[in-house]
Amino acid sequence: MKFYIDTHAHLNDEKLYNKLNEVIENAILNNVKRIFCVGYDINSSKKTIEISNNYDIVYSIIGIHPNSIIEDVYEIENLISEKVIAIGEIGIDFYWNKFDKDIQLEGFKKQIEIAQKYELPIVLHLRDKKNSFEVFNIALEILKNYDLKSVVFHSFSGNEEIIKKILDRNYFVSFSGMLLYKNKYIQDALKITNMKNVFFETDSPYLLPPQLNEEFNEPKNVILIYKKASEILNKPLDEIIEMAFENINNCFNLKEIEMKLLYDWIYDNESLTENLSDDEAEKFYEELENFIEQLYNQGLTIKEIKEKIRNEKKKI
Repeated sequence: MKFYIDTHAHLNDEKLYNKLNEVIENAILNNVKRIFCVGYDINSSKKTIEISNNYDIVYSIIGIHPNSIIEDVYEIENLISEKVIAIGEIGIDFYWNKFDKDIQLEGFKKQIEIAQKYELPIVLHLRDKKNSFEVFNIALEILKNYDLKSVVFHSFSGNEEIIKKILDRNYFVSFSGMLLYKNKYIQDALKITNMKNVFFETDSPYLLPPQLNEEFNEPKNVILIYKKASEILNKPLDEIIEMAFENINNCFNLKEIEMKLLYDWIYDNESLTENLSDDEAEKFYEELENFIEQLYNQGLTIKEIKEKIRNEKKKI
């Protein structure tokens, strides 16, 4: 399975949303075959779900960012659906400090409770004042009180001490294009992980890679982050891709979610067994199981797998 995944992109941002077909096509052409679209308030979370329903390679992460935390966080609960794979981005922001610390922490805890109730991972936005990492320690202390499926530290910007604490809890870390900037402490943090519980993101349209002369960032550029990780860790790129996928699957249960979506489609799609006898239909379903596994392991998108299944049916 050799394809890239962008685990954090804001396709709901106007810069990307206004040219969404092109952005998705660019991603697929560059072998980026899964994109996790992340909300930051109620409206953007709704748009995230709309996008994931329209594009098979997109999955939704919904939540209220600490800079929008005055919104009713319980509205997020009403948006949870089958392609919602996590609650986020949620957390604490002392950099912009738009809201009082206590208000931020209250909203953060409420959304953690929603994630715990629905057994969903959480994706954290943690940003501190310059040269401070207090926000990480506050979050780690809060998280001790919850039994969560998985925790992701988005666009990691902490130091070696923080990364060790995160890995000790078996939490996950997502590295963004900050790896491509002159941030030695972030690169050193990646070295400490040796790819344990690590994956990659663009945070597009933000964090445009410095070597690109483009208007804004896109999911297709996640390839540059994978390649930088390969260079920093002195590991083959294919190995980085495989390890990142395994970590993503462990965190989000991606394969299980995708298999359920596929099988729901198969059993709801009566045309697949139209004109087949009961015995022929039973045999068709039995053969599909191995067939789907093979296709999935080849790195096909859900849309591509569905098309292969339709073609397979025609051979019967």
